[in-house]
Amino acid sequence: MIFDLTHNGKILTLRDATELEIDQLKITLTKRIENWRWDPRVKKGWWDGRISYFRNEMYVPSGLWQIVRDMCKDYDFELQVNGLSDKFDRSVQLDDFTIWVKDKFKDHKLDPRPYQIETAFNIIKNKSCLAELATSAGKSLILYIVLGYLIEHKKTDKVLMIVPNVSLVVQATEDFYEYNNGSLDLDLQIQQIYSGSKIRENANVVIGTYQSLVKKKKEYFDKFTTVMIDETHKAKAHSIKTILEKCMEADRIFGVSGTIPKPDSLDRLTLMAYTGPVIQKVMADQLIKEGYISPVEVKVIEMNYAPDSVRESFQYLTKSEEDRKRLLGLEQNYAIQDTRRLNFVTDTVLKVKKNCLVLFYRVEYGNMIFNNLRNKSSRRVFYIDGGTDKDLREEYKKQMEDGEGKILVASFGTFSTGINIKNLHLVALTESFKSDVIIRQSIGRGLRKHKTKDKLTILDFVDDFRIDNFVNYLYRHSKKRREIYKEQRFPYEVKTLDLSKIYNTT
Repeated sequence: MIFDLTHNGKILTLRDATELEIDQLKITLTKRIENWRWDPRVKKGWWDGRISYFRNEMYVPSGLWQIVRDMCKDYDFELQVNGLSDKFDRSVQLDDFTIWVKDKFKDHKLDPRPYQIETAFNIIKNKSCLAELATSAGKSLILYIVLGYLIEHKKTDKVLMIVPNVSLVVQATEDFYEYNNGSLDLDLQIQQIYSGSKIRENANVVIGTYQSLVKKKKEYFDKFTTVMIDETHKAKAHSIKTILEKCMEADRIFGVSGTIPKPDSLDRLTLMAYTGPVIQKVMADQLIKEGYISPVEVKVIEMNYAPDSVRESFQYLTKSEEDRKRLLGLEQNYAIQDTRRLNFVTDTVLKVKKNCLVLFYRVEYGNMIFNNLRNKSSRRVFYIDGGTDKDLREEYKKQMEDGEGKILVASFGTFSTGINIKNLHLVALTESFKSDVIIRQSIGRGLRKHKTKDKLTILDFVDDFRIDNFVNYLYRHSKKRREIYKEQRFPYEVKTLDLSKIYNTT
């Protein structure tokens, strides 16, 4: 099998292959979308739910070169990729790079960790790649080291950094300027791109959101020779394809995230197609062992409060496909309307006298929790959802860093990614999710160490509506979360409570 690297380094073009090799490429580079069975186009027979990254039996995105290589190893196919060496920077060596980093940070308050130096080196060496870095691994410092090296060594002219939300535009800008006051002292001119931002002429680094950048014309992206993607897991297929397909002049495209989609998934294949292979993994348990982040303790609380009549009604709905589709929503609605549940959640949070983050999904429930906490306690309670002004969000974050006994009630959407508060001792998951990305990111909000903290406690509230052989959806979600805890090596304990006995009601 012979490929050429073509289309400005963006495409592998197949020049020679056997019929068997072509068939295997089709299988390997084709995946189904998530929940494909429920897609209306699939149900109507218009589509099989599959997306292929092997086009016209000839073209493969160059970011998938490692997938092709591994496939050839598995099936004992011979492989030749002409021009692949252009995807690597052979001019940089780890020993020399480490000396450069140490020298640049010798007068700085920060001392880059060994894995941060190694990750930055691997990103520079592998021009197109992904790095999976646990929350609080210091992604922004790693990106700054990469940025500094590329600019100082004239390996890039103009850099585009893509982030999922406005808060991260602001945070990345502040972080880069904070880092840029030691021996490195780059001529750093940052342009922020989001609704209402001011234009800054002669900027050499542009930081923008997917939402703002996706509207830009192709010509806008011609000036960028390096593209960095932070929180890569947020880059859904359409967004990343639309933006990166316009970045034709960029010879370096790389992404970092705490939660890259799982192997063998379409989302992972899409990210790799437009960036490159995963070249580094730094997991949370490694950082805990090395003392860089707080240990984690998970407390799973199974709440038993629904009467048998409700459980039997939910069980009955499993008999027809149409009813099963509605069942998850009905369970969620029942859960957020139960006053015993609400009181138990807020009472449990209030038992923790340190600073707490309480995460919710539905704005309606978030407001109920917020109001209940304020009615029950004189403690300072803040509230954030998608409609909260960005300046107010930043102010609440700063407030949480000082003192203790404060509670921040926030939506998963606004606080499950990229927001870190050091002075945070508890994270409460008040509504059910099974997403690996959302759960790991949510836990990550409190992993940073603080002088007053010896561990981070996670409260995982579970709605148990089981009866006979029926296992409700919200309980199934909790089982998925426990798999995530095991995978991340977070110890957890399970406690089952009958809320009707605690609150003396039926």
